[in-house]
Amino acid sequence: MTAEVPKNIRKRSDLVADQIKEAIISKKLPPGERLSDEKDFLKTYRVSKGTMREALKSLEVQGLVNIKTGPGGGASVARVSAEKTNELLWNYFFSRNVSLEDIYAVRKLVEPELAASVAEHLDEEDLQLLEQSVGHCSLHGFEDNDRAQRIQELDFHLVMADACPNPVLAFFTKFILSLLARIIIHEELNPDPQASSEHSQQGFDYHQALLMAFRERNPQRARQVMIEHMESAESFMLHISRPKNS
Repeated sequence: MTAEVPKNIRKRSDLVADQIKEAIISKKLPPGERLSDEKDFLKTYRVSKGTMREALKSLEVQGLVNIKTGPGGGASVARVSAEKTNELLWNYFFSRNVSLEDIYAVRKLVEPELAASVAEHLDEEDLQLLEQSVGHCSLHGFEDNDRAQRIQELDFHLVMADACPNPVLAFFTKFILSLLARIIIHEELNPDPQASSEHSQQGFDYHQALLMAFRERNPQRARQVMIEHMESAESFMLHISRPKNS
C-alpha cells in the first residue's frame, strides 16, 4: 500500500520551477532570452532529468517559458500574454460563483479611474476607434437569445483599457470585462424590450459624453460620466438577470 504524501509537502519539480522563476525575475531576463542548457540545469539544481523536465514543463504550461525540442532547442523566457493570464485567473474563479453584484462592486471602482487615466493620453487613432465602437452599437432592443449587443457595448471599454498608461489598471479592467462577458454569454438573462432599448440609448449617450470629455482632455468630467454610466449599467444588468416571475 502506497503511503499518501502530506498535502503541505510540495513536489521537488514544483520547488525547482519556483527557483527557476525567481532566477528569471532576479536576473531580469527579457522575453526570448535562452535559459541554461540541461547539463547546467542539472548541475545547478541537483535533480534528475525527469524532475528538471517536469519543472520546465510546469513553467511552460504557466506560459512563463517556451521549450523547443531537437537540435538547438532548449528553454527560453516567454512573454506572458494577457489572454493566458486571464485564462489562469478564470480557472481560479471558475467554481466560486462570481455574481454580477461582485463584478459591478469592482467595476464601479475601476472604470471611473480608467476613464480619468486615459483622458489626457488618448491620441487621434484611439479616439477614432472609440467613435467606431459607438457607431457599431445598434440602438435596437435586446432581442431574445441575442446577447451580441451587450458584448458589443463592452468594446468601447476595451479600447480604453488598451490605451491606458497604467498596465495594472488596464489588465484588471480587461479581466473584469471578460468575467462580465462570460456571464452575458452563458447565464439566463430576461430583458424587457422597452427597458433594453432605453438602456441602449443611455449607453450610447454615456459613450458620446465620454468621447466629448476625452476630446476636451478633461479627466474629472470623464470620471464623473463613467461613475454614472456604471451605476446605470449595474441597475440594468441586475434587473435582466432576475427571473421573470420575481
